[in-house]
Amino acid sequence: MELLIGPLLERNGGYSYDTFTRAEGLRRSFRYPRLDAARYDQRALAAEARRDSRCKVRICETQSEFEQLVRAAEAADGAVGAEPRKDD
Repeated sequence: MELLIGPLLERNGGYSYDTFTRAEGLRRSFRYPRLDAARYDQRALAAEARRDSRCKVRICETQSEFEQLVRAAEAADGAVGAEPRKDD
């Protein structure tokens, strides 16, 4: 499983980040009033996920990098579903 973690963004008077996995899709973190609290949460999530040897964690530096990787993962899901099976 690959976990994509987006950069910290200022939203609605606070700070948050997005995450994406193929299983759960796009999710938004809790909105934190302080940047350091959001950064701490982001790092804690990454550290926890890295403990699972089956999970590959990727922290994106920019929002455009995050969006590009999300699109690529979603396109890969579509390509997998479009391939014919052996019993077709």
